[in-house]
Amino acid sequence: MGFILDIFTIALYIPFLQGDEEDISRNAAHLKKYSWFQALLNDQTCRELIIYDQDVRRVIGRFKTDKLHHKRYNIRCERKLLQLLRHAM
Repeated sequence: MGFILDIFTIALYIPFLQGDEEDISRNAAHLKKYSWFQALLNDQTCRELIIYDQDVRRVIGRFKTDKLHHKRYNIRCERKLLQLLRHAM
C-alpha cells in the first residue's frame, strides 16, 4: 500500500518539478549576461552549488527575468544569491 502511495505522490509532484526546472534554466540563461553571475560560475564551489543544490536552484527560479535589467533588482538578486551560497558552503 505504501508503494502505491509513493508512486501517486511522485506523479503529483512531477508537473511542478518540470515547471521549476524550466524557470531555473530560463533565469540562469538570463543571469549569464551579468558579470557577477559569470564570476560565480567560474568559482568551482559556487558552480556546483548552482547546479546541484536545490535551495540555490529554487531561488534562481524565483527571480523575475523581466526585472533583471533594473539595477536595483539585479543587485538585490546578486545579494540574495551570494547570501544563500555562503550559507550553503
